[in-house]
Amino acid sequence: MILDALRAMARRWYIVLAGLLLTAGLTWTAYQSTPPEYQARGLVLLLPGANAVPAGGNPFLALSGLEQPASIVVAYFASAAAQAEVADVSASADFAVQLDASTRGPVIAIDVTDDTADGAIATLDFLTQRVPEELARLQGELGAPADSIITSMPLVVDDEPETDNSGTIRITIAALALGIVVTGIATFTLDGMLMRRRTRRKARAASFTAEDSFAGVGTDHDGTPKSAAPLVPEETAPAEETALADDPLLADLADEEFVTVSDGQETPDGDGTSSSNAVAEDDETDDAATATPGISRSARHRASDPDAESPDADSPRVGARAGRHR
Repeated sequence: MILDALRAMARRWYIVLAGLLLTAGLTWTAYQSTPPEYQARGLVLLLPGANAVPAGGNPFLALSGLEQPASIVVAYFASAAAQAEVADVSASADFAVQLDASTRGPVIAIDVTDDTADGAIATLDFLTQRVPEELARLQGELGAPADSIITSMPLVVDDEPETDNSGTIRITIAALALGIVVTGIATFTLDGMLMRRRTRRKARAASFTAEDSFAGVGTDHDGTPKSAAPLVPEETAPAEETALADDPLLADLADEEFVTVSDGQETPDGDGTSSSNAVAEDDETDDAATATPGISRSARHRASDPDAESPDADSPRVGARAGRHR
């Protein structure tokens, strides 16, 4: 499976290269479009009024019961008015004002997140100042005595924000994974299509080769059939010679008529005339019919003597030869 995938990627390396380039561009774009975030945190502690602490007492021992006033202050910062105030400081800032869950006491936690470090610090400072102001406003509207006024103090406030790259990393990894998956799908899909097309071509070429082998026609390297060479017609043998070759009886008769003269001796032919006369007649016939190619000597002999009769099957010579052949 892995080897097949590697082979497919090697065959379609150009698709893999293009996909990797596109993936790199997509990853860089995702990284640039999601810059890191900056977070800052502050803690504000509420303190009891002067009349809640006995003379010579410790205010930290009298923190019980201040959770309720802290919850009222936190509720105000969840309102639209408070959000509008923060938007005037930094439009891109997100903040959360709530009771700190890590401590059991009137501790208000302020968390700010912004796209810039300066925006995060500015928003945190603004909210840290607004908590005691809002606390004093609420008590002033209620007409609380001066010696019972609840105050506050900052416990810890960040001077430098922390950089949060988690969102950037998630988006970058998602873009990278998407690019790799799309590249793999495109590579394997195209490779499968091309391999199937190549298989069909080979099958078609094999079928053409099998069909053309009967006719002597091959195929080109791309599978297309070659043009068949024109067949050269064979020279047609004269009908009479063909008949003589096919019929043994007629062939013997022709051999009997095609006598040759050697050493000046005369050989009688079938009709009782001397072979010298036959040769003389044949020479005259040859001189007259030399210009006509494809005519046998027997045909020329008959042409020179139209009154000559064909050997009869009843003649003793013909019967004898027929008997020998049978």
